[in-house]
Amino acid sequence: MTVTPVSPVSAPGESPVATATPRIGHSITVGAAGFAWCSLALGLSTVGAMNAAGSSVILTGTFFYGGIVQLIAGFFALAAGTTFVAAFMTTYGAFWLSYTAIQVYLAPHIVASVMSSGAATGASPTVLEAQAGHAVVQALGVFLIAWLVVTLIFTVASLGTNAVTLTAFCLLDLTIVLLTIAYLGATSAGVPVGSALHAAGWVEIILAAVAFYIVLAELANDTLRRTLFPLFPLNRTTARSA
Repeated sequence: MTVTPVSPVSAPGESPVATATPRIGHSITVGAAGFAWCSLALGLSTVGAMNAAGSSVILTGTFFYGGIVQLIAGFFALAAGTTFVAAFMTTYGAFWLSYTAIQVYLAPHIVASVMSSGAATGASPTVLEAQAGHAVVQALGVFLIAWLVVTLIFTVASLGTNAVTLTAFCLLDLTIVLLTIAYLGATSAGVPVGSALHAAGWVEIILAAVAFYIVLAELANDTLRRTLFPLFPLNRTTARSA
């Protein structure tokens, strides 16, 4: 979006005063980069490229890059009048902040609650750990169902954008479905369905690649002033604005 300031009035006989035209940048490049980074990191963790202890390092990125940076980018997009981008960035910025909170606080809180309440009944620690793990993954499954509804809405809305963005949302839908199956189908000991979980990780890595392509296309096409990396608009309005 271009903001045109009011030009100062020139005195009689003087040349018009030249004014610079400030330009609000494309916030999608900032927010989508954070989303892509988090998707790649979480996908690698899900397929087992990192162990459980090492995977905790990605929480710094999900909090700062995926969460806070995306929220800020969403607010700038809202100021620029790009409603779809603003809604996407703020929504999934909140998602990554929620994911961080679950990993850092809520999941350990659920485990501690089950362990403390079960200790009073005399249940063995092994049984309590299994119950706690099952409670966590079941809660995650319900959490993801709600996010699937939100993501489906964005998928329908993305039909008015471009083919690459639509592909990204379809991959995100598939990722959430696979994760939901993995968590809701977990064993009584809280072990997720391995095949669905690993499939979700690989789909998420592909999603990250598509999201990184969007970032590359938006940045390169803007700096080079030509469409070097096409996004394949799905309607004429989008094609003209691109």
